[in-house]
Amino acid sequence: MPILGYHYGPDWNQELYQATVDRILPDRNDLPSGLIAHYAAPGEGGGWQVVEVWESAQHHDRFIRERVMPAAQELGAPPFETKVTEVYNSLVAK
Repeated sequence: MPILGYHYGPDWNQELYQATVDRILPDRNDLPSGLIAHYAAPGEGGGWQVVEVWESAQHHDRFIRERVMPAAQELGAPPFETKVTEVYNSLVAK
C-alpha cells in the first residue's frame, strides 16, 4: 500500500536539506527503490518540510534508517519529525 511521509525539521533550512540530499542522492538518476515522489519546501512558520510518496512503509523506513539518518548524523543535523500515513487517493497532472 502506498504511503505518504511527512517530515518537518523546525531547525532545518534549505542549505542543510540540500547538503543532506547531496549525500544521500549523489546521482539523481538513481533514485531509491520504492520512491514515487519527493517534494521539499520551507515550512510556513520556518524550518523545512519534505513530503514523499513511497510504494510501501518498508521502502520509506529502510531509506530513512539506512541513508537519511546516517547522513544527518554526519552533518550534525538537528532532529526532525516524521509522520506516515496510507495514501487514500492521488491525482497527478501530466
